[in-house]
Amino acid sequence: MTNSLVRTEKQRGVAHVILDRPAKRNALNAEMLTELVSTLRDCQADPSVRAIVISGSERGFAAGADIGTLASANPIELYTSGFSEKWDEVAAISKPLIAAISSYALGGGLELALICDIVVADETALFGMPEATIGIIPGAGGTQRLVRAIGKSMAMEMILAGRRLDAREAKACGLISSIAADGRPIADHALEIAERIAQAAPLAVTMAKAAILESFEAPLSAGIRFERSLSALITASDDRAEGMRAFAAKEPPLFTGQ
Repeated sequence: MTNSLVRTEKQRGVAHVILDRPAKRNALNAEMLTELVSTLRDCQADPSVRAIVISGSERGFAAGADIGTLASANPIELYTSGFSEKWDEVAAISKPLIAAISSYALGGGLELALICDIVVADETALFGMPEATIGIIPGAGGTQRLVRAIGKSMAMEMILAGRRLDAREAKACGLISSIAADGRPIADHALEIAERIAQAAPLAVTMAKAAILESFEAPLSAGIRFERSLSALITASDDRAEGMRAFAAKEPPLFTGQ
């Protein structure tokens, strides 16, 4: 599948979604976000896809939202445009999302990465929320998700004072899970993780993701009840039976997502 601003490559159970607006360092405008959401929905509907990697290019993962678009809109246009809600549509994807960051992940680009379930980076990565320096604030979940990812103090410094984190600082804060080996393309690093996810039972992966995300929304006791219900439900799946059979037989399991 090829779009003007988003490209997709599929192999070995993984979809690699590539943001492709290099002249603007993948600044996110409405057209690009609409294409991204459409692409992710196609991946969601494709049973052969079990994990999704989102990457940009060496010039940037996404250097924020398109400021030109935002600057020309009045408050009512912004409120009714559905622009910020595009990030919510990305968050609604139930398959695992992995963000592969090279160079800039700023503003809306960082908000997109924060939605993803796993974030990895190369040594060139820079993370920031520069909105306050131009008189605005994050509007696609940045103030909420960043503090959950790295804590109040660092989130405050990034959002209020414009601090940027390099890859090593981001890993120390828990913003990313790993850094690609020196010289290794970040997409290859992310695809390796995605392929490991694709080998697991699809239902188990989907349910485990849902249970983890519930921890951000619910009190501990409610989250445990939710986890317990999913843990019981999955025992009725064909994949659970196949996993147990393969384990006993010391064979690789053949999961179907059923």
